[in-house]
Amino acid sequence: MKVLKIIFLTACFLTVSQTITAQKIGVRAGLNVSRITNGNTDPKTSFYAGVFKEFAVVPLIFFIQPEVQYSSQGYKVKTGFGAGGGDVTLNYINVPVMAKVYVLKLLSLEAGPQFGFKINESYPSGVTGKAETFDPAIAAGIGLNFPLGLGINARYVKGFNNAVKNQPGMTEVIQLGASLKF
Repeated sequence: MKVLKIIFLTACFLTVSQTITAQKIGVRAGLNVSRITNGNTDPKTSFYAGVFKEFAVVPLIFFIQPEVQYSSQGYKVKTGFGAGGGDVTLNYINVPVMAKVYVLKLLSLEAGPQFGFKINESYPSGVTGKAETFDPAIAAGIGLNFPLGLGINARYVKGFNNAVKNQPGMTEVIQLGASLKF
């Protein structure tokens, strides 16, 4: 229920903010390579998809970009730890709020906090765990922006808290994807 409230409030925020000038709405999607930082796991490949809106603070140079995205993350349990190997899947609704600077019209840099809300999780047989419901993180990235609103981007996300209760290890995600601004 809490996740639905956050999605609703974010959607209202994006809708009501139509009065601000020099703004663009867009979609972004791509590949996630994620893991937790405890040394007993391998990276897991998955995907993310979401929407964003750019708000001009200093036109053509500095923007604030709130986003809402579905992100399938997790890690691979190495054999020899637990009852065997397998994929752990942790699905989140992430709400990054990025400060975005256009260095050139083609190149942008971004950084900001991300708030992750777990929506579900799955573990292979023999592996136990319970993921935390809230995953605060910091994110930073780079983008190449092409004509017609097309772009490609890379982002690194690092969690602040342990991802799974009673187990050391924070989330770590590399996102590679594409975006389209309208």
